[in-house]
Amino acid sequence: MKAAYLKAKNQFEIRQVEVREPEAGEVLVGVKACGFCGHDKILAGYAGEEWQPFGHEFAGVVEKVGHGVKNVKVGDRVVVETSIFDPISDYARNGRPELDTKGPNYMTMEHTGMGFAEKTIVPAILCVPFTDLEDREACFLEPMGVAADLILTADIHLGQDVLLMGCGAIGLMALQMAKASGARNIYVAEHKANQKKIELAKQFGATDVILTDEMELTDYPFPRGSVDRVLVTTPPVTIAEAVKVANVGGIVAFLGISYGPGAMVTFDSNIVHLNKLQIRGSNAIPALYFPHCLDLVKAGIVDVKPLITHTFPLEKAPEGIMEFLTDKAHAVKAVMLNE
Repeated sequence: MKAAYLKAKNQFEIRQVEVREPEAGEVLVGVKACGFCGHDKILAGYAGEEWQPFGHEFAGVVEKVGHGVKNVKVGDRVVVETSIFDPISDYARNGRPELDTKGPNYMTMEHTGMGFAEKTIVPAILCVPFTDLEDREACFLEPMGVAADLILTADIHLGQDVLLMGCGAIGLMALQMAKASGARNIYVAEHKANQKKIELAKQFGATDVILTDEMELTDYPFPRGSVDRVLVTTPPVTIAEAVKVANVGGIVAFLGISYGPGAMVTFDSNIVHLNKLQIRGSNAIPALYFPHCLDLVKAGIVDVKPLITHTFPLEKAPEGIMEFLTDKAHAVKAVMLNE
């Protein structure tokens, strides 16, 4: 079968590889759609020193099942969670399954092909069946679960003012969720070069877009002086700015990883102390909320179709991904389609 591989710096190639038979508790999924994730971008740009398969935001069809699989069958359309909690872990048994990061994990398996491939082996427990959605919509459920975790971490209440820092695909889904959660105003901080992201932020109901290469966040005239919640999807260093624009009792919710010195953050602890702020990390491992996210898409509460700016078939993935990475003004989300 064909599978795409990557390594830094931004090198991609298509390989002909073998895919093994599914073992007990596993299924073979024929991939229909796979999104290019920010994590893939980091691997291709900075961290991937060896050639490796990639892609984890995918939907497809179950083609074979291993022994003992009962939750899905051949022919089922499924979207794949990247990980799940262990139901017999101490965290799960104590009622906090979201804290168990050691359960079955698609990302840590040995693969000859992942989401950017014709087929891939998946633990059956990670498969969530779906109907009544296009594959290109269903493949958004993995990053949508990340956005949902960020929203729940931020604990947005009715009538609060929210600042979203960075409006990539996850940020734009979080924006829609924040609006549905009852936020009074939602402000978006973004670079002016990202024209399509800004356009979509306005389309999805942003109160205003703050161009951070033209204005400091602390200079913006927020109606209440600052905001009640800050959703940070930008690099970790921006947490320092988020702290400065949070109201007393505010929450700064952050997601994202950075390699090397970029992971170190410096902020004024006196602001956090005196204003009784909370900085909360959002980490969607284990992956949760897929059924909830399915409902959000089907109900029209979160619209993912406008986020797709680049599509390409598997055999054109190297060219398609590079076009996406270099199209700074219009790129939001790239999706590979096996049709």
